[in-house]
Amino acid sequence: MSPNSDRQVFLDFIARCTSNTSYILMAGGALIAVLWAVNFLTNDTPDRTRIVRLEGPVAIKRGAEIIVPSVGTLLNPQDEITTGKGAFVEVSYDDVYKDIMRIGSLSRVYFESNRIQKVTTLFMDQGTIKLKLDNLEKGSTFKVRTPVAIAGVRGTAFGVKLQARTMLVTDYESRIFVRGLTEEHLEMPDELLLTNGWKVKVSEFEKPQQVEMMTSFENTEWKEWLREINELPLSKPKASSEFWESLGFLGALRMQVTSSPSMLALMLYAVLALGAGKVVERVWL
Repeated sequence: MSPNSDRQVFLDFIARCTSNTSYILMAGGALIAVLWAVNFLTNDTPDRTRIVRLEGPVAIKRGAEIIVPSVGTLLNPQDEITTGKGAFVEVSYDDVYKDIMRIGSLSRVYFESNRIQKVTTLFMDQGTIKLKLDNLEKGSTFKVRTPVAIAGVRGTAFGVKLQARTMLVTDYESRIFVRGLTEEHLEMPDELLLTNGWKVKVSEFEKPQQVEMMTSFENTEWKEWLREINELPLSKPKASSEFWESLGFLGALRMQVTSSPSMLALMLYAVLALGAGKVVERVWL
């Protein structure tokens, strides 16, 4: 066989390798893309807000639709939660209750986002909420906006109560800031910083300045809520978990791929090995 013939055989082999490997990689890539796309569409992510406990009449307004939620119900951006007399609902931004909120009786809360972001904002025009944010990333801010004032945290936990045109902000842990609103509903430039164990009452169109200490009852109530949270059973969102469980092997594979970079690398390696094996089989056998 001449050198030119040997060279042609080698080039043909490379061409076949490239061709076969490309098809195999395309198929493997398509499988991974489908898994991730379905994962995105079902929004089964650990940092999506979901209901973990509720009692009494609770409703979610989603566009023109009114939803009666249950434990495990996932929230969407722009959802509005309302609670009736004697009711409450607790929503968590993660699956281990590090970032969790309790919405009290006769409240109305509007969610701008269903995930913790660099700046996360809620709007409440009536009622009470309590927040425990143990997993807030450094440099992030969580704000609660009302028609009277804005309270925000760059730390861990606080509570807000809006009654008529007065807002009560309580700092249970860490450090929070409070800003009044002008008659044009713009944030006032000056902010009041609260520290652990203090609260402030803000009236409409006034700077926050009426500061006082938490009562022993408020402190006990807060600790009791923390104890209840720690005893909550961990759960998965119903619709999404049932969907993936119905897929059997594909569902299990999706969970492994989307949660483990090493698993993804292993899959890609297997795809390459399979492609090489097919090439050798076609060229030499």
